[in-house]
Amino acid sequence: MPNPEHKPLIRKAAEAFMAATLALMVIAVFSNVVLRYAFGTGLVIYEELSRLLFVWLVCMGTVVTAHENRHLSFTLLVDRVGPRSRAIMGALASLLSAIVLGMVIKGAWDQVIAGLHSHSPVIGYPLSVAAAATLFMAAAMEVLIFKQAILDPLRAHTGK
Repeated sequence: MPNPEHKPLIRKAAEAFMAATLALMVIAVFSNVVLRYAFGTGLVIYEELSRLLFVWLVCMGTVVTAHENRHLSFTLLVDRVGPRSRAIMGALASLLSAIVLGMVIKGAWDQVIAGLHSHSPVIGYPLSVAAAATLFMAAAMEVLIFKQAILDPLRAHTGK
């Protein structure tokens, strides 16, 4: 796990984005709860905004979690095999993950293109903004898989 004192700038930006997104969501949802309780009404714009922010928060959090290699994993079988088998299983898992993420990228790209001319009913933002969160997540995770599966072992082997 990376040293928390020496976080890369991109990691700090991702955390700041997630903190701002969560803060805006809390404000929007809490304001709507108060408005509904006190006045029997709410702002529809806050509902749509909180949905959009939630999508981006989850996707950004997924990328940060992948970067830290902290996703849930089931290692019952991997823990019981030798180092060579473990390496083969890791390579196979990386390959399968890359293939699935490639399919997610293709589908998310199609949704971004389709959403360019469709707009949300209340705020009016292009629906491609929401689909772009999934595209960003899958592309970033594809880069991380490449780094962890190809570049890190090469660096460890060459000593660079």
